[in-house]
Amino acid sequence: MTALPDALRDDPQVAVTILTTEHFNLQTARSATISETGGRASVFLGSVSAGLVALAFAGQASRTALYTFGLVLFPVLCFLGLVTFERVLQASIDDTHLILRINRIRRFYAEAAPELAPYLARPAASDDVAEVLRTEGYYRTGRWQLMVSIVGALGVIDSVLFGVTAGLVAGALSDSNLWVATPVGLAVFAVSLPLHQHYQQVRRAEAHAVELGQ
Repeated sequence: MTALPDALRDDPQVAVTILTTEHFNLQTARSATISETGGRASVFLGSVSAGLVALAFAGQASRTALYTFGLVLFPVLCFLGLVTFERVLQASIDDTHLILRINRIRRFYAEAAPELAPYLARPAASDDVAEVLRTEGYYRTGRWQLMVSIVGALGVIDSVLFGVTAGLVAGALSDSNLWVATPVGLAVFAVSLPLHQHYQQVRRAEAHAVELGQ
């Protein structure tokens, strides 16, 4: 444990008060990031749902109306999906960093008052991201875990939207030939999905390295 300044060592209650306040502030910040994540995802999914209902009504009018409305709607949904994915990823990274800082405070509690360790949540021994998340119960191994997070799920939905948009373009250009539109849509989805998840991994690694000063 880093040695405390003389003023704090002479009056440890001051250190406890400071760290308790900081702990509370960090928990409040975590609540804000989680709330924003849920709000952003809800707005995006609501927009997608409403857009699909509107598209169904347009498709009942004529094929021209279907393509015209779809080629206006889906690019907008793709844009909304991209910015939602990026912002939710930022919030998720921020939340992870807040957990790291809370873990440091818990480590101080355990080191300053070892007799209280049985009554406190066990902190991770270092600032290693995987170790801290594992201690907090958030860390799971396997690539599938990228998909089950809200960020990963948004990446899947974004990829579907990109695939549908590409399929609509191909269908419009090929006189509604499904043998052209379907493979194009599937190919775009197959490329977009791993790119989303790879981008998520790279952004997290870069942000964690900056946070830890590596």
